[in-house]
Amino acid sequence: MNERSIKSSEFWTIGTHVIDLPLLYAVLILLFAGLAILYSASSVVAQRDFENSFYYVKKQAIWIGLSFLAMLIASVFPLKVLQKYSNLLMILNLVLLTFVFVPFIGKSVETHYGRTFHRWINLGFLQFQPSELAKIIIIIYVSATLVKIHEVEFHWKSFGLPIFTLSLAILLIMAEPAFGTSLEVLFIILILVYIYGFQIRKLILGFISILPLLALLIYKVGYRKKRIEIWLDPYKYRYDEGHQLVSSFRSFYEGGFFGNPLATGYSHRYLTYSHTDFILPTFVEDFGYFGFLVLMSIICFIMLRVFLLLKKVDDPFYFLLGVGLISLIILQVLINSFVVTGILPITGISFPFLSYGGSSLLTTMISFGLILNITKKENLS
Repeated sequence: MNERSIKSSEFWTIGTHVIDLPLLYAVLILLFAGLAILYSASSVVAQRDFENSFYYVKKQAIWIGLSFLAMLIASVFPLKVLQKYSNLLMILNLVLLTFVFVPFIGKSVETHYGRTFHRWINLGFLQFQPSELAKIIIIIYVSATLVKIHEVEFHWKSFGLPIFTLSLAILLIMAEPAFGTSLEVLFIILILVYIYGFQIRKLILGFISILPLLALLIYKVGYRKKRIEIWLDPYKYRYDEGHQLVSSFRSFYEGGFFGNPLATGYSHRYLTYSHTDFILPTFVEDFGYFGFLVLMSIICFIMLRVFLLLKKVDDPFYFLLGVGLISLIILQVLINSFVVTGILPITGISFPFLSYGGSSLLTTMISFGLILNITKKENLS
């Protein structure tokens, strides 16, 4: 793929906007693949819990429809409005992140080991995670702030308020607790700051300086320390908390090269409740390593296509925003893939486009809609 491969026939007109068709086709393929594997992963559990094997598939299909509409809106929304009102968006973000702790508004869930999570806002007809939407808003805020700082005379004081605001947002996410999401947001911020022109050596030193704090946050919180222990020796806990990770390994083994027939009753004998964060081993068990290679090829195509188009974007805000959003999607793919294969400890990061969950899917589709917006034909040089 090179710059000459981008032709006029590869764009789709929505009103006065012309967006990239190959990217749209790739996303549609992933969405339909996600529905297919979701049924295979959730049908038994859905039948047992709700007496309807299509329960999760139907809910996800509704979210796909809503998310696709949100993607189309994001693909034509005026990006300069986001840049202009990025500060207000960040204030809204902090308010939403605070609402999860407010009684009767936020929804709390207590796990079997006594830990309470405050991650959802309950609107009655639906629930959503503000920390998912926070990822997009933080990328918008950081991109707009870096461009603004670059346009005026540089001074270290210019970073004071943004650092405080971003730190507050990350602390609120961490307090939910959503430690994996906090690290995800931190990495995206570092990527954008590096692209802005900050020296890599100083970024590395800054990251190293907070490692003791991260270690303290892990080993002083029981369930995080337990996750590290499970990660280091999952077979020691295979009949308890390590069951899901060990079963994930078994699913990769059972899949072979071409996988097993869908929904035969043979698949997923070991890996239960796999329709959320552990959807990838379920995919491999059904479609095999060949299917996994096809899936990753589509994701790599999206990544390369977006970066190729971003190279032709002149506006600095658009460019930073696009890099931040595609980096967010890629980071989620990498983290989830590393978790289910045991390379990283379990973090609760879902696989984009495939995992069950409305908030996560909506965030991914809005992100992709903004990417389509940034890379539309009129923004390319």
